[in-house]
Amino acid sequence: MTPFTPLAIRVCHDNPLLRAGLVSLIGQAPDLDVRAGQDCGDEHPVDVIVAGYGCALDLLASAPASPCSPPIVVVTRRDTERDVVHAINSGVHGYLLQDSGPLELISSIRHVARGGSRYLCRRAAPLLEGAHRPELTPREDEVLHLLANGECNKSIARKLDISSHTVKAHVSKICEKLHVHSRVQAAAVAAQRGLVRT
Repeated sequence: MTPFTPLAIRVCHDNPLLRAGLVSLIGQAPDLDVRAGQDCGDEHPVDVIVAGYGCALDLLASAPASPCSPPIVVVTRRDTERDVVHAINSGVHGYLLQDSGPLELISSIRHVARGGSRYLCRRAAPLLEGAHRPELTPREDEVLHLLANGECNKSIARKLDISSHTVKAHVSKICEKLHVHSRVQAAAVAAQRGLVRT
């Protein structure tokens, strides 16, 4: 019979009180072995990282998510559509608000550890669902398709017979509606959500 190996969980949170609370809650589950700290490197491989919003984005910025990197569950009080969408687009696997219950926290960890689809708490799920189909104007939709196909502003302006300044304004509005910060992110998110055919 194979010996039972608990899942290795790392808690990374800027707030020391929340970090201690998360470690205490997670530590009550017999199948989870939890540690606290910012070091999520190879010397102590982990199955899941539970992190605050800022820590999660810092981790993903320093080492973008890949098939071999551990899934990250965010625990935060940030409850706007923009925050949820940005975290998920950055590579976060789970999103829990701080008013979620302890059982939901444990369930989310087990869910993402098993390779389940992203986990969103009840209040975060509708925020992401509402963001999947942004209300783009017909012109913004045309600009997005051309942008996603690698066209520069001047080329888009020529093809749509509008000024480069107008294209720039459309790109800015598209980024705002998709909750991204650059045209490259807009193209990537549009492709991920099936908003364009490249």
